Amino acid sequence: MVNLFRLVWLVLVLVSVPLHAQDNEGATLRGGEGTLFLGGYAHEIYVIDEVTEQVVDTIQVTSGIPRSLTLSTNREHFYLNDMTAEHFEIIDIASRSTLDTFSLSGGSTRARIEGFVVDPQERYVILLTRKLTKLVDRFEIGPSELLQYDLSTHEVIRTIPFPDGKERQQLNMLISPDGALLYFFVDQVVIYETTNFTEVDRWDLSEPFEPGLGSLNFGFSGGLNQQFGIYTGLFTVRSPRRDGRQMGVARVDLNEKEVDYFYMLGPAARVGFSMTADGTKAYGFVKEAPIGHYELWAFDLENRRLGPRQIFDRGRPRMQLTPSSNGQLLYVWQAGQTIDIHEASTFRYLRTIDLEADSTTSLIVLPPD
Repeated sequence: MVNLFRLVWLVLVLVSVPLHAQDNEGATLRGGEGTLFLGGYAHEIYVIDEVTEQVVDTIQVTSGIPRSLTLSTNREHFYLNDMTAEHFEIIDIASRSTLDTFSLSGGSTRARIEGFVVDPQERYVILLTRKLTKLVDRFEIGPSELLQYDLSTHEVIRTIPFPDGKERQQLNMLISPDGALLYFFVDQVVIYETTNFTEVDRWDLSEPFEPGLGSLNFGFSGGLNQQFGIYTGLFTVRSPRRDGRQMGVARVDLNEKEVDYFYMLGPAARVGFSMTADGTKAYGFVKEAPIGHYELWAFDLENRRLGPRQIFDRGRPRMQLTPSSNGQLLYVWQAGQTIDIHEASTFRYLRTIDLEADSTTSLIVLPPD
């Protein structure tokens, strides 16, 4: 009996060693040496050191609760508008202070900024706006407008015509690094010159890029991990042989107006796509019925195939996922005042960063200089 007891004890010790080592490894695993920025309801942008995973500073937002957060081309400034969508603010990252703020609202008229893109030289901003005027008995809602706004004089320079003359309440826009071209991503890619804002070119992505396939449905989200004009992401096409749509990965070059490559992965799914800095992997959540059921997917971009997939039991009502600067960790955030940290290779939960208030903007992971 004694020998049996000692044998059981020895087995338990041997089994516990690798688990203990794994826990220690997870505790010391870090996402890199970058900085995380995330806006919150406390009228602040949290500055989080990636090495210590601690909030090391906050940036006070003067215009209100931040609604969106966009990094400038030179990575020196943040652009944001607030929850009312009436205020636009420019923040200097180094000094953690506001450089400029403006609003188009005045009197009984409120002007909502529904979208914007800033000239890389920061001379002007293109605003997608809509005005609401309070009358005695009602609110009068005006049409959507595209405005060129001078950041030095704080004046509207001109109204820009919508592509094909079609008014839009939402619009994805991009300005080339030299400031010469303005891209609109609508049914087609429509390109304006930025002197008089007239159309100079367009690219019809609705045409099949391989015989037998349907039209390309592709989003141009960009981001820190992709150079201008080169976008890698998920696309969907109508299947030539079965009902429904198929999903794949494509690399699109806006500069040359061509699809560099594409490959199919399987039936389409409502899955996110957030790529690592080295471009070898991407991750995303699948949100399908029933409510509350989530899956975490990995994409192996080097070998052009799906990676591991796993049911995710730490779901939130809304979730976003961002890889760390070195790609070894995954930051899960939104709908709460925490950032959950998971190991990218195994998906296992490691720990949580606590914030003062719920997050309101996208999470930006700025790599070290």
